[in-house]
Amino acid sequence: MILSIKNLKKDFGYGEVLRDVNFEVEKGECVCVIGSSGSGKSTMLRCINLLETPTSGDIYFNDVDIKTINVNTLRSRIGMVFQSFNLFNNMNVIKNCTVGQIKVLKRNKEDAEIEALKELERVGMKDFAYKDIKTLSGGQKQRVAIARALSMNPEIMLFDEPTSALDPEMVGEVLNVIKQVKETGMTMVIVTHEMQFAREVSTRVVFMNDGVILEDLPTEEFFTNPKNERTKEFLKRYING
Repeated sequence: MILSIKNLKKDFGYGEVLRDVNFEVEKGECVCVIGSSGSGKSTMLRCINLLETPTSGDIYFNDVDIKTINVNTLRSRIGMVFQSFNLFNNMNVIKNCTVGQIKVLKRNKEDAEIEALKELERVGMKDFAYKDIKTLSGGQKQRVAIARALSMNPEIMLFDEPTSALDPEMVGEVLNVIKQVKETGMTMVIVTHEMQFAREVSTRVVFMNDGVILEDLPTEEFFTNPKNERTKEFLKRYING
C-alpha cells in the first residue's frame, strides 16, 4: 500500500474539518476525491504531505509514518499540484522546474535541466522553457506546475482542484495532460469538481461530506449505483445540472 490514512482528524480551532478519515491508495491507482466545498477534500490532501499538520491520526507512505520522514524528502516523493499553481514568478519556466531538483535531490544543474526539459516536453511546454512565468496563461502555468512536480520523479501525485482557477477554455488542456500522466502508471489522488473527468480517468471515486468519507467505490459503481443517500443527492445535482 503506497498510502494509508488512519483515523485522521484536523481541527483548526473552530471545529473539526476532518473527522476520523480512513483512506488507502494502492500503487498505480488513480483516485478522484469529490464533494461539496468545505467537505475536507483539500485539507485531507494537504495533510498527506504535511502542508497541514494532522490534529490526530496517522498517515503512512510506503508503510512508513510520514512524521518520521524529513519533510523535504517527503514532498519530493509526493508531488503536489495546487489550484493556484504556486510557481515562483521571479524565475523563468525551467528554473521553476530545476530549483527543487538541485536543492532537494542534489542534482547538478545540467542533469536537472535535462529532466526538466523532458517533463516540459511531456506537458507541451518545452518551447516555453526560457519564458518568464508572468507571460504565461493560466493553463500554461498549470502545465508547468505539473512538469515541475514530475521533474522530482515522485512516487505519487496529488492534485488539488487543478482546474478551478482556470478559464473554461483552458480546463481541457490541463485535464488532457493529467490523463497522459495517468497513462504512465503514476499513482494519483485528484481532488476535482470535474465529474466527467473523474468518471473517465479514475479507478475509484471517494465522496467526502462534512469531514468524513461517505462513499469509496470503483468508478462505474460510484456513478451508477452509489449506496449513500447523500451521495445520490450530490450526483443527482451533477447529472441534472
